[in-house]
Amino acid sequence: MAGLVLKNVAKLYPNGGVGVKDFSLEIQDGEFAVLVGPAGSGKSTLLRMIGGLEDISLGDVYIDGERVNDLEPRERNVAMIFRNYMLYPQMTVYENLAFGLKLTGCGKSEIHERVLETARLLEIEGLLELPSEQVTGIDRYKVVVGRALARRPRVLLMDDPMIRLDGQLRQEMREGLADLHHRLGVTVVYVTEDASEAMLIGTRLAVIRDGVLEQTGTPEEICRKPQNRFVAEYFSNPPMNVMTARVEEENGRAILWVDDRRGVFSPENSRRLLEGGYAGKEITIAIRPGDIHAEKEWAEKEADNCLQASADSYEEDESGAYMTFSIDGESVRARVPESAGIRPGDTVTLAVDSAKVYIFDKDTQKAI
Repeated sequence: MAGLVLKNVAKLYPNGGVGVKDFSLEIQDGEFAVLVGPAGSGKSTLLRMIGGLEDISLGDVYIDGERVNDLEPRERNVAMIFRNYMLYPQMTVYENLAFGLKLTGCGKSEIHERVLETARLLEIEGLLELPSEQVTGIDRYKVVVGRALARRPRVLLMDDPMIRLDGQLRQEMREGLADLHHRLGVTVVYVTEDASEAMLIGTRLAVIRDGVLEQTGTPEEICRKPQNRFVAEYFSNPPMNVMTARVEEENGRAILWVDDRRGVFSPENSRRLLEGGYAGKEITIAIRPGDIHAEKEWAEKEADNCLQASADSYEEDESGAYMTFSIDGESVRARVPESAGIRPGDTVTLAVDSAKVYIFDKDTQKAI
């Protein structure tokens, strides 16, 4: 197992394009790190630079304390699983696991020992003699991972290998991969565009946009303390409610105004806004649908942060159920329990949890 350090890494192209900009990240031994961000943000480029498949224009990459910039891919002792991962159909599972070891020059006895050990770890001992084309589902994925792990890589690199899967199989793959990492403890760097997937499987996330590291931290840190509006919105499903608010000071406390609707900030947000000199200025606020409530007890608890809204439509997605409401012609999404019995056309009092309002500088979009 190994730690991975990237120091001021950049990818520059002859035409003047920049794929990755001054990227620094430290991944500890045994962490499951996820590079997550939109398509074209530089995630796969970073992965390929770590693996030696792309030249590093600037900066340094260290694996287990060793600078690897000038090492060939085979000398870095990393394994990579691509999006189009495949098993060799003409080989058995055993032969697939042994293939990479043969290329490295391992002897027959060492190959046999490593294959059996890997199969035991992955719980696929009973599949070793099967033709690989007969192996399906999570077992097939285990064989792909096993083929990489049999080489005992210092770091396992995974370039969104589940992107073509959906439904139950993808869910099984996620759970199986998380379990494998827990049992094996290998250092993993995983690429995905899927924020929900990143939150489920990663122990550390690195959020990337346009080749720039926007934020790094545990899933909980990313979700609860986004450092800018982009990160906050990227990790919200369904989408956040985002609006412009004006800040005023009233009796030593920051008050927010959205058009002619008045609300209050939490004591912590109020303090930061006044100390930051935002009184009299406009800011951006964002609220997750799950932090807007239709229950009566919330209306009593957050009496200063209630809105009269008209229910428009009820929707469900993989993350749950929510409704879209209309407030003076603007749409707001909120989670609603089925027991609330709200129907389209109903007039409803919505209460905003003041402790869960995210605030951002209107110009820089950085968290205040």
